[in-house]
Amino acid sequence: MSTCLGKLDFLKKTEVYIAVNLLTKFKEIYFNKESLSEEDMRVSRNLSIFEGCTARSILTLTSGAFLVGFAKYLGASDEKAGIIAAIPVLAGIVTVFSPIVIEKLESRKLLTCMLCFIGRLMMGLMILIPFISPYKTVRVQLLIWVFFIANLILAFTTPYAQTWLLNITPKRIRGDYYGKRESIVLGTVTVVTLIMGQVLDKFERMGQQFTGFIVLYAFVIVTAIINTVLFSKIKEPVNPVLKPGVSFKNLFSLPVKNKNFMKITFITLFWNLGYQIAFPFTSVYMVSILHLRYGLVTVMAVLASITSVVSVRFWGKIADKKSWLYIMKLMIVLQILSFLTWFFINPDTVYILMPVAHILGGAAISGVNISVNNLQYSYSPADNKTVYMGFSSAVNGIIGFLGTLAGSLFIKVMDTRGVSLGGFSIGNMQMLFLAAVIVLIVSMFGISKFKFSNSNI
Repeated sequence: MSTCLGKLDFLKKTEVYIAVNLLTKFKEIYFNKESLSEEDMRVSRNLSIFEGCTARSILTLTSGAFLVGFAKYLGASDEKAGIIAAIPVLAGIVTVFSPIVIEKLESRKLLTCMLCFIGRLMMGLMILIPFISPYKTVRVQLLIWVFFIANLILAFTTPYAQTWLLNITPKRIRGDYYGKRESIVLGTVTVVTLIMGQVLDKFERMGQQFTGFIVLYAFVIVTAIINTVLFSKIKEPVNPVLKPGVSFKNLFSLPVKNKNFMKITFITLFWNLGYQIAFPFTSVYMVSILHLRYGLVTVMAVLASITSVVSVRFWGKIADKKSWLYIMKLMIVLQILSFLTWFFINPDTVYILMPVAHILGGAAISGVNISVNNLQYSYSPADNKTVYMGFSSAVNGIIGFLGTLAGSLFIKVMDTRGVSLGGFSIGNMQMLFLAAVIVLIVSMFGISKFKFSNSNI
């Protein structure tokens, strides 16, 4: 009897020991109370590169031509497919409210990692939609809502996730680090995109398109799990909790009162408006109008990614020598040239001009990705950075989505108003690309009028 009691006592002590150790490890991972050393930040920055590879892979496989193809499979029209592709932009409106929660927390890592996992898992689970209903209308509505909610959850974490990485990256190396990080991330995404494009084409040729999507979204689910593990290994710096906390009024009043920050917001707003009018419809144009296979579409995406990989480190070095604002202006010029090239793409010119359009677009977006965050971060005060980053993301999300709605309306209105000039046919989407060019040109003139009171950028 005593032997049995002894064994039970030993088992209880073992369970308690394991539970205590697990709790200690959990706190160590998600509730850091100590300042980070240079080595801690260096290791975390390296881990962030791999985390970025998985996060961007999920983003790529659940957007663009892949998303448009899935939406069309479920029964979406061209206009609706373009709007669905722009949902992540609209979801950015939630970022303005996240500081109310985030700024009250000293340790923000657990919430960030948990929400990122939920959002990315939902992306993968979209593959279950065809099993829920046989009706196209219901399927498309389910896709819209699941995709929107998933992006709302992910967008909620964006201001702090951006600030977190910037906080562990000293200003003196940001240009070089972001250039290196972006090149590795884009290189990885290039490989993933190319493989998945071939997978979808193979199953489509076999008459099993849905099976191809099952493989794609299963990969997304597995990658979401890996991403969470990597994200959890990145160490979080200690975050000061301000007293009093962020109020609802401050979410809008603080950024609006900061003149320099508002200028930066307007600069990114101009970019988003011109970009989102047409970019979501490039995938629709390739899939629905030009009827290109996923293999060719992914080859073009690879070409854009290679251009981004090659150019992004160059942009980072130029930013260190000149400014992030200079890079932003240069990227707008490149995007104007890209959309202008899209205007001339039709079934006769597609194989000649499409590579040019993707090269220009790839170079432009790589510079924008690293400049926007640094512009916003540089011109927001040290305190309440998530308030400023969230405000900018929300405003840009609303304007960008309105731009996409305008683009969708433009396509619908101009559906039967294509023209032919000298034997060159111009369809409604080509006219949309030209409209985007005009908006971006106007935005360039607007940006040139801004003057700043210091030289942060």
